[in-house]
Amino acid sequence: MKRYFIEGILIFFSVFSAFFMDSYRETLSDIDLKNKLLKQLIVTIEEDINQLQVVKEKLDFCLNASEILLTDHLSTSDKIKKDTLVKYYSDLRYMNLSFFPQYGVYNQLLSSNGLENIEDEILRDKLVYTYENLMKRTAAADPILDEIRWKSFMSLSQQIVVISSREEPIDPDSNLPLFSHKVDQYFISENYYKSKEVLSFYNQVMVYINQYKSGLANILIAFEDIVALAQVEVGSND
Repeated sequence: MKRYFIEGILIFFSVFSAFFMDSYRETLSDIDLKNKLLKQLIVTIEEDINQLQVVKEKLDFCLNASEILLTDHLSTSDKIKKDTLVKYYSDLRYMNLSFFPQYGVYNQLLSSNGLENIEDEILRDKLVYTYENLMKRTAAADPILDEIRWKSFMSLSQQIVVISSREEPIDPDSNLPLFSHKVDQYFISENYYKSKEVLSFYNQVMVYINQYKSGLANILIAFEDIVALAQVEVGSND
């Protein structure tokens, strides 16, 4: 009986050890996959940060144009030249330029349970908040800017029409149009400076672009925090 008991104990520990080693190897594999995805995420976020900065520059460019046009419309003194006015008005086409983040690596973290394997709770919470909440809230502003741009341009067509050149140079570093462009033709009515719709449009552009920029600024801060936390997380498991 003693011999059978000892053999039973040995068999039990052999099976238990095998299960333990399999579980341990699986855990190491999950951690390794999680670290690889976090490293990819760092690279992806750095690319998104660069793209976000490009979008911000375009929005600043548009915001500057709207401020000049609003100031000119409200001014009771000398007005800016028509050629200058239509140049700034044409710049407003950038007002609905959107930021499109990359979700691929984050979705891989979700599908592979990599999110649950992240040790830093702050990093986990920051990832979920940024990708599931913050960016989706900011993206909600895109259709608003689209609607303001297209509907307003159509409704103001009796006051001002600007036809820009179809040939627009592309920035090779961003695949986006360069700031410089050429205006081919334009029309400005005699009632342009009397139009409250024109004045309201310039004001709306400034309000909504500033709100959108605020959302992008929050995303930038969150991205920078995620990169810093992810680097620590990956380093602590190397």
